[in-house]
Amino acid sequence: MRLAWQAAQRPDVEILYQSRKGPGQHWCPGQPNPFGRVDAVIALWGVTHGSEAELDMNSELALAAQDVAAECQAGRVLHCSSVAVYAPKEGPLTEQDPTAPPNPYGRAKLRMEQDLQTAAGPAATILRIGSVAGAESLASSVRAGWCDQAAAVTLDQFADGRGPARSYIAPTDLARVLVDLAVYPEPLPKVVNVGANAPVYMESLLSAAQHPFQWRAAPDGARQQAVMDCALLETLVGPLDTDPRHIMGSWLSLEGRK
Repeated sequence: MRLAWQAAQRPDVEILYQSRKGPGQHWCPGQPNPFGRVDAVIALWGVTHGSEAELDMNSELALAAQDVAAECQAGRVLHCSSVAVYAPKEGPLTEQDPTAPPNPYGRAKLRMEQDLQTAAGPAATILRIGSVAGAESLASSVRAGWCDQAAAVTLDQFADGRGPARSYIAPTDLARVLVDLAVYPEPLPKVVNVGANAPVYMESLLSAAQHPFQWRAAPDGARQQAVMDCALLETLVGPLDTDPRHIMGSWLSLEGRK
């Protein structure tokens, strides 16, 4: 996100970065607030792997973001949740669909969302994010190819001849979405799906990255589509590009690979 924001700076927006030891203000919860007054807080932190106790840090971090936002007199906080909170469903998932996550990460993110419903502080908007190019399962395989360690990715092939389809977003588009929502002039919905509003097939992404793949017959129970309806997001920030060449090209350009 830092690379994307630095590449497309908005003259009307100043972004203050926080980290523990990387670029920006070095700070972690429990330390004095060094930020001063801000208009919005974008809480990108979270835990994606580990024990149940480690995953429960997602709730603690979300509540800490609410606290620091209140100290900074922010008007809103954007919290990063996930498509993983939804119950599996054939067809696009809307913000009103049931939440019944089948894995520990999804359950931890859902607990975070539930904790935010009664949290103090500024208005909280939960962003249920799909797959971000460069930060998902295909990225490590593509990166291996840069080190001459490329191995063909094996994809499930379904009855229609296509592979798995997911809700993807280009990192540069996500960076724009986050800022647009942070400065949105009206109250935001409490929950917003975040992704390009059409399924993106994994074989198309690998082809766009010129990375080899091979097929296997999809096993029984394999889920071809795990996609969201992102029409609500489009009403807030406009349409996002669903072309796999754009989605992968956005990430590769930030990595200096294109």
